[in-house]
Amino acid sequence: MEFSEIRKITIKRPNHLRVEALQSDGDKSLLIFDGKTITLFNASENVYSQTDYPGDVDAAIRYSVAKMGIRVPLARMLLSTFPSEIQKLSTNIDYEEHDILGTAPTDHIVGQTKDIDYQVWIAKDMLPKRIVITYKKAPKQPQFRGDFSDWNSAPKISDDTFIFTPPKGAEKIPTFLPVTESDITNKTHGGVR
Repeated sequence: MEFSEIRKITIKRPNHLRVEALQSDGDKSLLIFDGKTITLFNASENVYSQTDYPGDVDAAIRYSVAKMGIRVPLARMLLSTFPSEIQKLSTNIDYEEHDILGTAPTDHIVGQTKDIDYQVWIAKDMLPKRIVITYKKAPKQPQFRGDFSDWNSAPKISDDTFIFTPPKGAEKIPTFLPVTESDITNKTHGGVR
């Protein structure tokens, strides 16, 4: 089973992030971090939620994935610490070949960590053009494939890019996260989440 998604990611360090996503089923979503608030918007349902979280892009990504349960493909690659983290986590890295079949020639690198096998195709400009990740410890070893395009390492980005203005009729909801058994237990016992 294979699903597709197109993402446009805009980062203005130290504390601005915008991720626009379009899924193969037509669902559109948006994540905006403005240095103070993480906003999630689902266009299909016209709902959004906001969470106060001051900090930088790295902290917001880690919080969004670990605490909020937001799916952010290749989140680790968005961190400023990615180069040192991938070196530390990799148990094996090999040069596979010089690949001439893509839109531009690339160097094909393969690597392994404890949990994944990965392949990355890197162009002459030192930016990745493609990545394949195999989750070797997961049932049936699923894969993630990503193709990168339209890199711009020196964009002119307006701060307005990171302002969320709810569309007409959009409903603000407390969270996109599913209700858990402990939420129900806390609620029935007067607990506060």
